Amino acid sequence: MKLFFFAAIFAALHLAAFPYVSKLQADRTLPVNKILFDHWERSGITPPETASDAVFLRRLTLTAAGRLPYEAEVRAFLKDKAPDKRAKWIEKILASPEYADMQAMRFADMLRIKSEFPINLWPNAVQIYHRTIRDDLFKDEPLAGMFRKMLTVSGSNFRTPYANFFRASADRTPAGLAKMVLLTTCGMRETAFDADDLAGFAALFSCIRYKSTYEWKEEIVFNAVEGRNISAVLPDGSSVKVDSAVTDPREIYARWLFADGEKYFVRAMTNRVWHWCFGRGIYPVADDLPQFPGFWKTLFGSTDENSPFSKELQEYLNEEFRKSNYSLRHLYRIIMNSAIFQASSLDQSAERLAVMGSYPLRRLESEVLIDALAGVTRGYDRYSSVIPEPFTFLPRNSRAVTIADGSISTGVLDNFGRPPRDSGQLSERNTASTDSQELYLMNSAALYRRINNYCRMVIRRFRKEPQRVEKVYLDILGRFPTQKELDAYNRYYKKLDKRSKWRALSDTVWILFNSREFIFHH
Repeated sequence: MKLFFFAAIFAALHLAAFPYVSKLQADRTLPVNKILFDHWERSGITPPETASDAVFLRRLTLTAAGRLPYEAEVRAFLKDKAPDKRAKWIEKILASPEYADMQAMRFADMLRIKSEFPINLWPNAVQIYHRTIRDDLFKDEPLAGMFRKMLTVSGSNFRTPYANFFRASADRTPAGLAKMVLLTTCGMRETAFDADDLAGFAALFSCIRYKSTYEWKEEIVFNAVEGRNISAVLPDGSSVKVDSAVTDPREIYARWLFADGEKYFVRAMTNRVWHWCFGRGIYPVADDLPQFPGFWKTLFGSTDENSPFSKELQEYLNEEFRKSNYSLRHLYRIIMNSAIFQASSLDQSAERLAVMGSYPLRRLESEVLIDALAGVTRGYDRYSSVIPEPFTFLPRNSRAVTIADGSISTGVLDNFGRPPRDSGQLSERNTASTDSQELYLMNSAALYRRINNYCRMVIRRFRKEPQRVEKVYLDILGRFPTQKELDAYNRYYKKLDKRSKWRALSDTVWILFNSREFIFHH
């Protein structure tokens, strides 16, 4: 479709305002909500409106499961009059296989799961590593147990999945491994430490070795028994001495991390999950956390009176995470039942966003957006590796969210900011909107063909135009069209000659795909 024609259609089919707020109010008896309402009162702002049921269901499903809600789900949820239906649907989505797929994608970004340069895990290791993480997250295995295995396990990277933790680093020197471990388990960068402390911490990983086998690309990860005393420094500045012939130095760090250093791991995970839900952490940069005790002063000190979060909120989430035996699902449950996750996004003023007084708008993640387009049109991209190590071909209709290998991508995924998985930093994922993204959504021939195929299916299934428009809105936006939107569609439909009337539905789909309501978390 020509760009000027698209612009004319967009002007003709003006999308009317939709009632995005609900008459329901958040449950103030929940501890997390009490903290938030007290904070808003101290900040001198009114509590945010509650998002409508349709907006909430879409937000929940995209955030937790990485997909749009299905038409049947939208109808069932909007029809449900139970006062606790939101909490029940949160449990339903968190127990779904798609939840595990979405979290495995996030962990794969964090853990740098990639077969090719510069990580070089190779396809066999990538598949077993990703599948094990996905299965453990689906079973809601305690994160402390998962990370303890990663930190201490030895064995073949092809047969012992978590042995890939220490292989998935571009820099396998002790210093490089130390920086990787700090980022992954503590959410901290090397800039939080002076050179001597960082070198002391790196000593804990100085005995890690890699041994090749006769199997192509296989390596054994193990601790070298060299019978020497190691003087090392833990992230909190405490000194330790280790006889590597008796104790694996990695075990010393793992014991500390889930005992005296537990607060480092706990705040790292709570900030990451908050980031995954809102696009920023409780501490704004969720994987660049400062040292204790400066963390509290930096985030909650008197110099930052307009901070959107209180120390009470951070400590509450930390304690809930501990009490749940380090359950990732429980962290999501707490946050998604909160007033801020269920708040309206209509007011995006700087004043409200500064105190987290509105749900923040942000663009959908690359994989989620491409899957949303494919899920509606049933036109999925084909995914395969570009390097024969060996070639990897994913099954037809594979969702981009389920791609295990960071080396497998497409130009479209890269265009929308899919992370390369080289460093494991959250900033590798780019959710900024660009001109090239807009051109793809407005002028892609491949997308146009998929839209027309989808519209032909809708036209065959439904005889009346209102039913067709309703189907399109439920599939794409997760809600029913308003009367104003139906009226706008009808006016445009009547202007077309008989041979061109089918274009009304096609152009509507195209416009909805380009709307902020579709492209953004809202």
